[in-house]
Amino acid sequence: MIVMKIGGSSVDCAASIERVAGIVRGYQDRRPVIVVSAMAKTTRRLLESAEAAASGDLETALAIFDELVEYHRREAYGVVPPGGRARLDAMLDPWFGELRVHLDELAATRALTPRAADAVASYGELLASAILSSALTHAGVDSAWIDCRRVIVTDHEFTRAQPLYGPTDARLRDALLPLLAAGKVAVLGGYVGATPSGVVTTLGKEGSDFSAAIVGAALGAEEILIWTDVDGILTADPRVYPQARRVRTLSFGEALELACSGAKKPHFGTLGPAGRADVPIRILNSRHVESEGTLIGRRDPDAPATVKSIACRANDHLLSLRARQGAAADGFLPGVLAVCERFRPELLLLAGDERSATLALHHSDRLAEIRLALDDLGVLNIEEGGLVVSIVSDDLAASPELVERTLAAAGELDPRLVLAGVSSPCVRFTVLEERLPGIIADLHARLLPGGPEEVVQ
Repeated sequence: MIVMKIGGSSVDCAASIERVAGIVRGYQDRRPVIVVSAMAKTTRRLLESAEAAASGDLETALAIFDELVEYHRREAYGVVPPGGRARLDAMLDPWFGELRVHLDELAATRALTPRAADAVASYGELLASAILSSALTHAGVDSAWIDCRRVIVTDHEFTRAQPLYGPTDARLRDALLPLLAAGKVAVLGGYVGATPSGVVTTLGKEGSDFSAAIVGAALGAEEILIWTDVDGILTADPRVYPQARRVRTLSFGEALELACSGAKKPHFGTLGPAGRADVPIRILNSRHVESEGTLIGRRDPDAPATVKSIACRANDHLLSLRARQGAAADGFLPGVLAVCERFRPELLLLAGDERSATLALHHSDRLAEIRLALDDLGVLNIEEGGLVVSIVSDDLAASPELVERTLAAAGELDPRLVLAGVSSPCVRFTVLEERLPGIIADLHARLLPGGPEEVVQ
C-alpha cells in the first residue's frame, strides 16, 4: 500500500479536486490511503478570523467565516452531484456551526490561546477531507472518511504538537487496515490530531506532510507520495532563482537538512518517521503528473559527487556562545548540538568547536526558551539576524574535492563547513537579502552548471 498526501494547492477548487480524483483512480491498484491538507489559504483565513474575533472585531471574523462557508460549499457542489449533497452537508454543517461558536467565544473572552487557535485551524482539514472523500465516491472510488482527530494522538504542545507514536500507530492500524483489506480508499485530514483526552491539536506549519509520514510509517507503506505544485525538490527556491533544476534523489539526511534550512518541501518532521521505518518519500506535481519528481531515501551510489541543493532562510537572531572560563571543553559542543536537536528546525548551527559556537535562530518567540537552554553552556551574545544560506550534500563528507570547490565558490562570504551534529553535511554562510539572487545564481554557475531541463542526480 501507499500513502498519498494531497497539498492544499492541489484541492483549491472543484477542477483541482477532480484532477486529484483522477490521479487517485490511477493509483487504486497500489491500495492508497489519502492524507489531505486544507484547501488553499483556508488555514490562514481561519486564523485571521480567530484573531479578529479575539481582538473584538466580530464583524470581520464573521465576514471571513461567511466567505469560507461559501467557498467550501461552492467548490464541494462542483464535484458532488445534487443527489449526494445532503449527505455531504450533514458532515459540513455541524463543523460550520462549531466554528461559529468558537468565534463567538473568542469575541467574548478576548483571548486567543494556542489551544483555541488549534481548535479553529483544525476545521480546514476536516472540511477538505470530507469534500475530497465525497468527490472520490462520486468519481467511482470506494472511499471512506476517517476523522484524523481520532487516530493521530499527540502531546499537549498546541500549535506544534508531537505525535505519541505508540497509541497513534495502534489507532491507525485498527482504523485503516480493515478498510484496506476491504478494498476501500481511506481519506483523512493532515496537520490535525488530538491529545489522549481528545483535545484538538495541530502539528505546526506544513504538518500534513508530517501526518502522511506518520501514517506511512505506522502501516509500513511501500512509498509516501507527496503531491504538491512543483515537480520535486529543486536546487534552489525558484522565486529566488527561476532557473532552479529538479533533484532526482536525496538521502533522508539531505532532505532533512534542506527542510531545516528553509526549503519549502518536505516538512522537517516528515523525515523522522519515514526514515526510521525506511519508507521512501516521493515529491510529485499534481499538475504535471508525468514528472518522476524527487525520491527521498534512496540515492544512486554511482552518481558523481555533487552539491544537491542550496537553501536559504531568514533568521531573527544570530547567537554567539562562548564557553565559560575554566569549563570542561569536552562537554561544550555536545551540549550545543543537543540544544540544536531539541529546538530543530528553529535553531541552526553555523559553526562550532570545543569553546565557541555560532547559531541562527529563526523566530524570536523561541528566544527565551533557547537562552535558558544555553545558559549552562556558556556566555551568550545576541545580534540581529539575517539570511543564512546552506549548501547541502552528503558528498561533502566524502569528497575533499567537492568541499574545496564549494568553499571556493562561496569564498568571499565567509563559508563554514558544518559536519558535526547535523543531518547532512553542509556549507553555511550569512548574506544580506538584497545580494541573495545574485549569489544563488553565481553558486549555481560554479557548482551546478547545466541547463534548466537537466536533472541533478
